[in-house]
Formats: sequence, structure tokens, C-alpha cells
Amino acid sequence: MIDTANKLSKAGDIEGLLVWLKEGNDPNQYDKDGWTPLLWASVRGHSDVVKMLLKNGADVDIAHQKSKALAVHFAGQSGSARTAGVLLDHKPDQLNAVFDVNGHTILMNAVFYGKLELAEFLLKRGADTSIPTARGLGAMEMASQFQNQKMMDLVRPYDTPAEAKAAAYKTYLARIAPTIPESEKAGQDLADELIRVIEGGLKKVAADPGAAESTLAAVKDLIEVRKVNVNRLGGPLQQPPLIVVATGNNGFPPNEDVARLRNQLAKYLLEKGADPMLHEKHPMDVQTIIRAAVFNHLEILKMCAEHMTPERLADGINEIPVVNGLTAMHDTVLRSTTADPEHLEGYLDQIRFLIKNGGRVDMEEYSGLTQRNIAENAKNAESRRRILEVMDNS
Repeated sequence: MIDTANKLSKAGDIEGLLVWLKEGNDPNQYDKDGWTPLLWASVRGHSDVVKMLLKNGADVDIAHQKSKALAVHFAGQSGSARTAGVLLDHKPDQLNAVFDVNGHTILMNAVFYGKLELAEFLLKRGADTSIPTARGLGAMEMASQFQNQKMMDLVRPYDTPAEAKAAAYKTYLARIAPTIPESEKAGQDLADELIRVIEGGLKKVAADPGAAESTLAAVKDLIEVRKVNVNRLGGPLQQPPLIVVATGNNGFPPNEDVARLRNQLAKYLLEKGADPMLHEKHPMDVQTIIRAAVFNHLEILKMCAEHMTPERLADGINEIPVVNGLTAMHDTVLRSTTADPEHLEGYLDQIRFLIKNGGRVDMEEYSGLTQRNIAENAKNAESRRRILEVMDNS
């Protein structure tokens, strides 16, 4: 059975898999969750298993059935340069293959997960830094967003001009654009306008505090007068308005006007019925609890909690996304391990909040790491000590 093979693959049991294959089993079968043995071996970083499966007929072009991620993208999550090398030696043109849900290449996955050794390996191999994520971020911008100075220093010599990233982003957006029936276009246009107003307002207020009032007025007009559904997906990434509000940082150092407007918008949308558990389509196919956790928007998480039952909130905190398996706690701990000292406390407060509301620290993401494992692997000894201390005492 394929479930047996996938368990062996996750565990790195090459001998057991060889026996399974000699019995005449097909290595390209999917299990009920959309996984093949090659996909599991890749995300767990079992390079020897990957090599053996490829020699025995595993198809490197078979993507995860639900998320459509390739084995090479999962190798980026594992952080294993050796595994990436085996896959890319087998099919070199997958170096810049794009995972359409989030726009990630294997390089972008390495940057997202903070895998320095793998990122260096890929950059030296010629990975294209002009390919942006679904949010238009190149490798350099992604590293900056998560305050990962070591990654920024690594990527900088390979960075490409903004014009090249913009052109690649335009192509990506055209590829993922939805087809809207004629009867739905008027409603969709309004939903798209709401997304533009929110995104534009959050950008403008950083330089012009007065933009907050006009942004709030425009949002209220769209919802209360023009009757936009607060839970309709809109914009090029097909997102709920609440997720758009929770996406992005408030600047470094944080801009109080941006933070205030972000919180005001979240409060208003929640009062109007925005559902924190509604999923976007891009870039990560997640809900607001996970997105707010990624960017350490603790105030938004607290507001969401006021509009959810304790059980539903716990479910949201512990939900396993199909894209990468990282719960809100995984994301919080991961970002805390690379945050600079002045931003670490915010993530520690968020860990306390998540645990208090049912967040677990013993769940494996796809590469096999629990939330606690991520903390234990933190390279900064002081950050590691403080994160584990919060986990133990919350």
C-alpha cells in the first residue's frame, strides 16, 4: 500500500522502500492526502532515498495532488542542499520552477524558511533572483521582510534590478488571474476595489498620516453604501479583505500610523462580519489567524479571538496549511528565531497568547519539525533560551 511506502519514505528507510518496490509497487501513487514517496523524501531531506526513488522510476514532475508543489519545492522547505542537488542533477531546469500558489521557486522557499546553506548552494548554481513571490517580493525583499540579516547579506551580491522583478511579477499575475462570469463582474469589481483601497491606504499612511481617515471612509462607503461583501475574495491574489489587512509588516522600526490604521481596519471588518477562518487562494491558501501570526500582528489576533469561540480559535491556531504544514505557532516560532533582539519580545508575547488559546508545540510540519524543534534549532543561544522558556512557562 502507498501509505506504507510513504511512512518508510518519511522515516528515510531506504531498505524498506527497496523491498516495497521489488514487490512490484508503483512509486508514483498518491495517498489520500496527495503525497507520493518522492515528495515525502524530499521534504524530509532524505537525499539517499530521493536518489534511489529516482533510479526506480519516481517521476520528478509529479506534484503534490492538492497544493501542486514539486519535490524540488519541498526540498527547499527541508533545507537540504544535498537533496536539492540530487533533484536538480536529475532535472536542472527545475531550478527556477515556480510553485503557482505562492510564486516560490526553491530559492524563495530557502529564503522563506531561513535555510542559509541551501540558499547559498542555489545562488551559486545560478538561481534567478528576479522571480518574485505572489506578493511581488524577490529573495532580497523576502529576507528583509523577516529581518534575516544573514540572508540579506548572502543574497545581496546576486540581487537583480527592480524592473526585472516587476516584469516577472506581471507575468505571474496574468497566469493566476481568475475567470469571472459576466454576471459576477460588477460584484467582483467592487470586491477588487475594496482590496485596492485597503492596500493603497496602508502604503500611503506611512508617509501621510492623514490618509488613515480617507482610507477608513472609503472602506466604510464600499461596505455600508455600496454593499461589498466583506467575505468576498478580491484582488489579483483572490484574498478576503481581512487577510489583506493582516498581511505585511508595519515597517522597521514600526510606523505607529500604519499599525493604528491596520488595527482600525481589522476591528471594523470583524464588526461587519469578516470571517477569520476564511481562506485566500494566493499566496499561501491560509486564513487570517496564520497570516497575522506570520507578521506578529498580535492585536489583530486578539481581535479575532473576540469574534470566535474558544474551540474555533484553537482550531485556527493549530490548522495545518496544505502549502507547507506550518501552523500559526510554527510560523511564530520560526520568525522569532531570526528576529533581531528588539523585535523578539513581540513574538514571545504572541507565543504566550497562542499557547493560552490552545496552541500546540508538538505538531510536525512537513519537514518533520515540531514547533519546539524549531525553537531548539535556533542558532542564537539567547533567543533559543528565551523562546523555550516561554514555551515551558506558558
